[in-house]
Amino acid sequence: MLALSRTSSTPLVEQIVEQLAARVQDGRLAPGTRMPSIRRLAGLTGASTYTVVDAYDRLVARGLILARAGRGFYVAAQAPPGTQLTAIEPFVDPGFDAVALAQAVLSTSGHLIAAGSGCLPESWVQELDPGLVLGRLCRNRRAQPWAPCPPHGLPELREQLAVKLQQQGISAGAEHILTTLGASQAFDLLCRTLFSPGDSVLVEDPGYFVLFEQLRAHHLQLVPVPRLADGPDLEALEAACRAHRPRAFFLQTLLHNPTGGSMTPVKVHRLLSLAEQYGFAVVEDDVYGDLHEGPAVRLAQVDGFRHVIYTSSFSKTLGPSLRVGFVAADPRLLKSLMQRKLLSVLSAPTLGELFVTEVLGGGRYRRHVDRVRARLARLRRDCRAALESAGLGFEDAGGGMFLWARVPGGIDVDALVRRALERSILLAKGSLFSPAGGSGERLRFNPAHSTDPTLAQFLREALARAA
Repeated sequence: MLALSRTSSTPLVEQIVEQLAARVQDGRLAPGTRMPSIRRLAGLTGASTYTVVDAYDRLVARGLILARAGRGFYVAAQAPPGTQLTAIEPFVDPGFDAVALAQAVLSTSGHLIAAGSGCLPESWVQELDPGLVLGRLCRNRRAQPWAPCPPHGLPELREQLAVKLQQQGISAGAEHILTTLGASQAFDLLCRTLFSPGDSVLVEDPGYFVLFEQLRAHHLQLVPVPRLADGPDLEALEAACRAHRPRAFFLQTLLHNPTGGSMTPVKVHRLLSLAEQYGFAVVEDDVYGDLHEGPAVRLAQVDGFRHVIYTSSFSKTLGPSLRVGFVAADPRLLKSLMQRKLLSVLSAPTLGELFVTEVLGGGRYRRHVDRVRARLARLRRDCRAALESAGLGFEDAGGGMFLWARVPGGIDVDALVRRALERSILLAKGSLFSPAGGSGERLRFNPAHSTDPTLAQFLREALARAA
């Protein structure tokens, strides 16, 4: 007999499911055993037949029992002990491969100090009250979350995005915007549309490591341009243009990943002059721009969409699982990108685009970003002080979501990353962010995940031992 409690906060159906599941898993209900009929179990437990049907459906979905037409329900054979997903898909060392680091960041468990993460903590995103947002959009929106999403993106979201860009000084209408599954899909669509294998493209060094792997997957030649505190090294950029005649330059104008620096207005204008002179497109990645405090100059703000293709995403500010990004560009290019998008994914999930529309239109996004920006600023100061006390160095203040730290000379950074992982600390080594394999003496830290005293204590002991 099942021990059910009608005064418990756990619904009856969940009590039935968990108690029967425990009996199957510990062997009290052997494989092949016929389960009580729906009416019999309802009589034994005092629950309704609807509750028992729901419970049996959940057990079937979990693979614990089988439904046999006209014969009832039977206990299913269970997988032998030790057959686990981790045994099938071993965890790759995240310190030494760009894709493995991205996988680790998106798979981190609660016990891991994800100092090298590129995401905000989940608790920060929960402050938006996603449940309330979902309730509002289901009540107030004409579009239904399960309806197909137009290939260009939801019209109401594109209108909201156009207003947002106009507030940033970028002249754009809804006709200039195509929504994507995050900025990563935007880069992929651009690669498929604009380039051919063997084409040269400029990238920042250091820069966004996932982008490098995407470009290499399309068989493009990466030409590194050194990133300085105030933007790309323009002398090196011009030399690269003369030598390689690149098709495009991928770069971040504001709150650069991993250094945290932002381009000066003077460099913005000079870079656009080089784009005009040498005829390359400029792909402006502005995923962190909303976290920039005070006036800012973006490339698309100065150039419009003559040479600039503007990309952004809400995955950094609203959470990595919300794969909503967009491209703003000349409508003629967007037509080709839309066709590529249609052939690859047909359309984006309507629910995600409705969620962002509701957050933007209700004023929640601005308030959320203001809170995140202020919190990051405080944590940056505290985190930098703690890391400096542990023996790391910093040349530039930077801003936003990252700190770019220098490890003392003579330290084996690879070994340091391995020892940190053994202590459940995820570090991101600098060489992953360099397409040329440089920045080997660097580590990237996310202040939002780097305030645990365990991190500073580990670094202090490890650096002192190595010195």
